[in-house]
Amino acid sequence: MEDPDLIATLITVEKRAENAFCYEDNKKRYLPPTRGIAEGPTISSREATPAGEQPDNDHCQYDFTHRLQLTFGVEPKDASKGYSFGTDPKKCDVLLGNRGAYGISGLHFWITFDDTVDKNTIDKKKKTRLILKDSSTNGTAVGYSGQAEKEVRRHFTWILDLEEDEGEWEVVVNAQGLRFKVELASHKTCEAEYNKKVTKFLEQSSMALPPVDGLGIDSCTTTAQPSQASPPRQLPVYISERELGRGSFGRVDRVIDVSTGAMYARKEFYEPQWGKNEERRRQQKEHWLDQVRREIRIIRENSHVSMTTLID
Repeated sequence: MEDPDLIATLITVEKRAENAFCYEDNKKRYLPPTRGIAEGPTISSREATPAGEQPDNDHCQYDFTHRLQLTFGVEPKDASKGYSFGTDPKKCDVLLGNRGAYGISGLHFWITFDDTVDKNTIDKKKKTRLILKDSSTNGTAVGYSGQAEKEVRRHFTWILDLEEDEGEWEVVVNAQGLRFKVELASHKTCEAEYNKKVTKFLEQSSMALPPVDGLGIDSCTTTAQPSQASPPRQLPVYISERELGRGSFGRVDRVIDVSTGAMYARKEFYEPQWGKNEERRRQQKEHWLDQVRREIRIIRENSHVSMTTLID
């Protein structure tokens, strides 16, 4: 039975996340492994414990996994920002480790909703999305069905409920090696009620003031140092949805910007077979790079409705 109170289930995929999910501070959201026992109706959303019903035939995938559920019934400590994750027990809704845990900040990231203009529609309507916003020292990565899993970013936003042509993306959050899957709840039979709860959440978020203890510095120093300079981490992250075409010089994919949901065509140029002779190889590379630069220059310098606009 679908539950309009349930936003998403977080499922561990490695030991570090398993240990974190079992912390006492997370008990209000925690669901243990089913051990082969089907889950039936549980505590209602009106009570503090958020566990929702699971279909009888779904329990097998949860036999050995530890889970946390994000629900509207257990509200975030800071409604102005959403559900917070990190190592500070006073400020975080989900504890990811003890203070000073390697690579994890006091407030590492938030999961929340936003409503923004959908750039992929002609009427530019606003669309509500579930997002993750990093606020850490060392960064976070979000993978989509195996793509972008190592694309670490700081102070960056990912859309967790990106649309996909066929099926759904398998979304995995990686906070400096602590990894868990985000399983979005289905609301086909309770869509109207769920949308009301999302609207109420956004309204409360826009009016809420941060808690008193959240007005100071929100990230503690960790034992890990950033592995790379900040600027590269702010580059857009694109994931490939499907191939649009290919030719002798390259292939074109339809890609999605994970921060905005905007769709683009991305061309990847094939590298030719390089010659074994060093001088011949140098000449080949120069000729190949000239062809690539020429194509980019033509697109950049010629604006027309029938031509693709160069974005990146």
